[in-house]
Amino acid sequence: MRCFFRDIAVFAAAAVLVCGFAAGASAGGLARWYMSAAVLLGAVSWRWAVQPAVHRAAAALAELACRPLRLVHKMLVRPAQMRLQAAQNRRRACRKAKKSAKIKNSAEKRLQKPSKVLYN
Repeated sequence: MRCFFRDIAVFAAAAVLVCGFAAGASAGGLARWYMSAAVLLGAVSWRWAVQPAVHRAAAALAELACRPLRLVHKMLVRPAQMRLQAAQNRRRACRKAKKSAKIKNSAEKRLQKPSKVLYN
């Protein structure tokens, strides 16, 4: 959507310049109906013919510019993230094991004495 508004702004600026030149070059010095029609035809032509090619070229250029960054991410950042995540998973597993062992030990300690159970 941003590209559309940017394209419209650029085209409007070009249209103002062209109409200004055409009005200055005409005999009466005023803009005529065919000048407005030419601007409209130019806008439609730009939208259907030129804009897709310009956007494809910009996307390809952006892809080429970002390729080294993707390579750096793949070679350096992603392995570091994986090591960090593995370390976090090991710590979580260790904490969980400690907690379950503690609960198991405390469950055994909470049992009532047989003499108490007998008289209740």
